[in-house]
Amino acid sequence: MAGGGFGTDFRIGHKGLCQLSKTKVPVNIISDIMKTKHNAFLIASLCILFTLALTGCKKDVEVNILEKSYFTVQGGTFKDSEIPVTSGSQSSPVIVSINGNPSILEGGSNPISVITQSGAKKVIVGVEGVKGYYSVPVLNPSNTTILLILLFSQELEQDSFVIVVAISDSQELVSIHKTIHVTKIEAGTGQLQVSCSWDQRNDVDLHLVEPNGEEVYYATDISANGGVLDVDSNPNCSIDGINNENITYDDDAIIESGKYTVRVDFFANCYVSSNTNFIVSARYNGNLVTATSGSNPYVGYFVPGEADRGGSGDGRQIMTFNISATKSEVPAEMKLKFVYPKTLVDKGSKKGSDPGF
Repeated sequence: MAGGGFGTDFRIGHKGLCQLSKTKVPVNIISDIMKTKHNAFLIASLCILFTLALTGCKKDVEVNILEKSYFTVQGGTFKDSEIPVTSGSQSSPVIVSINGNPSILEGGSNPISVITQSGAKKVIVGVEGVKGYYSVPVLNPSNTTILLILLFSQELEQDSFVIVVAISDSQELVSIHKTIHVTKIEAGTGQLQVSCSWDQRNDVDLHLVEPNGEEVYYATDISANGGVLDVDSNPNCSIDGINNENITYDDDAIIESGKYTVRVDFFANCYVSSNTNFIVSARYNGNLVTATSGSNPYVGYFVPGEADRGGSGDGRQIMTFNISATKSEVPAEMKLKFVYPKTLVDKGSKKGSDPGF
């Protein structure tokens, strides 16, 4: 600075601009600059520099397109780069198989089991043709079975896409990629959404008990408050392969303040000898709610012998959560608009003989 003015050498690096954009300029300096007309150009130049600095700094922040348009992976860290390519070495780790649900819901979840030949240090998960991936550390490298928890966006960009999975070892060698092609099943998200996804072709039932005690499940699929079981999969082993159930409250439904209880029942084992892994998630206004008991999301499994052909009040309690409704309670008489004759499509077959074992 010479003669009380500012120099005109603006050779400032990108990082310098980022720091400059965060610097507070004293008011008296700004006042001195404004007093002279010949500094108008300098002021305009500084404004341009600050704009460029802010724009440039934003590029340093990794934009997670997968989170907004596809999914997140529990425990994973997003990497804003291409999915690592296969190393092609005989020493590369090997994925024996992967198993997940090919049907997905907006706002839902998916358990993906990864079976490895030997221990892995981390799992790589991404979407075919989309830049970016998740790096998921493996807490026990000696474990050859890894369960990934995928939570899908409520605004999926595509109706179907390919999930890419790979593993890497301590030498950063990358396995051959494995893929799962997934397809979106139409389901409501709404104000409140509770969903369940599982990985075997069995009849698993989702139950939600409202604060008033009313239970939403296959036999009462619409509540007086407007809660709807809009996806009911594999009823009584009539296999549709969707392996998802979903309860939703749309924008016209009544969200009561109080405690909600989520249960999952293993209704029927449909000739499957393996365990059934499942995930339950609950969202309110698009965000995962905080569980007051259990966890959200909740991860569990059923063994074949646990099937009980359960009804109201049955099943394993998964979680409870509280909601404080942000809008005023609707008078009881207005709830009548949600009371519809129940159409038990395929629900009566639940009372038939047990097709499983």
